[in-house]
Amino acid sequence: MNKNIKRIKTYLCMMAAAVLCLGLLAGCGDGIKKETSDIVKQKTDTALQLYGDIEKMVQENALVADESFTAMKTKLTEMSGKVKEKIAETTEEDGQLVITELDAMIKNLTEVKEKVQKKIEGTEK
Repeated sequence: MNKNIKRIKTYLCMMAAAVLCLGLLAGCGDGIKKETSDIVKQKTDTALQLYGDIEKMVQENALVADESFTAMKTKLTEMSGKVKEKIAETTEEDGQLVITELDAMIKNLTEVKEKVQKKIEGTEK
């Protein structure tokens, strides 16, 4: 399980970098397309849902999670609020950058979820 915890920590560090990238949303610009804005909001919600799924699996199966893992929920929730608050003030370019970061975050969370599921099922060593 220690190997999985280390992987989770790595993914969470990557997500923290993505959160910093979301700071771009506070910048000034010509405006973001509604389509891009909707994608950013949807992907933010997807990331939160994946985190919630992982957290639930960890709790239900009495797995040990690092404190940074549990703290990430607060960070993701705050990030989600900031995204929704600042999205109208950002540029299309920044919105596209955020989508790229969110895609990476979602991919990482999906991998963590799969690894935790395999651990629970006893198929991963």
